[in-house]
Amino acid sequence: MVDEQSPSPLRDVSTSGARRFVDHVDVEVEVFLGGARLTIAEMTALAEGAVVEVDRLISEAVDIRVNGKVIARGEIVTVGDKFGVRVTQIGE
Repeated sequence: MVDEQSPSPLRDVSTSGARRFVDHVDVEVEVFLGGARLTIAEMTALAEGAVVEVDRLISEAVDIRVNGKVIARGEIVTVGDKFGVRVTQIGE
């Protein structure tokens, strides 16, 4: 039996409580360096060691995407022998 006087637990969840509810959910994070447009012939002619020039300058920030949406910008850094991204801007 449902007590109609009892508040619903979902209506009483605070913003921080709601955030804790989804904190464990995995999302896909991508760092977008830039893009290039190639013909099929140019693409099939690529070989190991080939370089594809992208449409961003080395000094430009990269996009940080979560599930395909840009949520931040950053700069490429090295972390030991790996690449990383230093977040420089979050949101718009």
